[in-house]
Amino acid sequence: MLQERIQVQRREKLGKGPARALRRQGLIPGIVYGRNFGPIPIQVDRKEIQRLLKHESIESMLIRMQLDGQEELVIIKEIQRHPVTYDILHVDFMRVSMDEPIDVRVPITLVGEPAGVKEGGILEFLHRELEIRCLPTEIPEHIEVDVSELGIGDSIKVEDLKLPEGIKVLDEPNTVIAVVTAPVVVEEEEAAEEAEAAEAPEEPELVGEKEEEEEEGEEEEEES
Repeated sequence: MLQERIQVQRREKLGKGPARALRRQGLIPGIVYGRNFGPIPIQVDRKEIQRLLKHESIESMLIRMQLDGQEELVIIKEIQRHPVTYDILHVDFMRVSMDEPIDVRVPITLVGEPAGVKEGGILEFLHRELEIRCLPTEIPEHIEVDVSELGIGDSIKVEDLKLPEGIKVLDEPNTVIAVVTAPVVVEEEEAAEEAEAAEAPEEPELVGEKEEEEEEGEEEEEES
């Protein structure tokens, strides 16, 4: 279970204008809510959020938030970004309790080299996160999935995973996590011939040449 600490302050002024002003100062507006307590608008140093983002499992990370001289246990529920610049615009924190299950998304890590890849197959990693429900103390940093025994055409689904007791998977059981596909074989000679045929332009028929051929044919008939 990964834990971090972060210092935040209450945000006094609300609205788009004050939020933009905060961002110009290197601060990110946010909110903390949950556990039957009212939401509290906050502001946090952008560098603190960027530090947290360096972790692969940020969505499942437990954060000890210092606010008004008190500590609260929270997780990051949502990070809003600018659609073009991808800059962080707003962060939502949710309060959690150590004795109440929560829903989080945990990254999946593939382990091993599939047997099918050694035979020329291609490993496709289709589902990179797993949504689970468990106590905060049981949240794994990531979930390892062994793919070493996958042959060409084989796959691993959510229902194939074996997770520790106390962790409930919320994804659909038939969701494919990884699959080894057969390589696409292209006959080089046939492909080259088809490409040449497609690129070769047809010779245009010249009107002048056709008329000369007809005149020559008529002269030969007269001489005979």
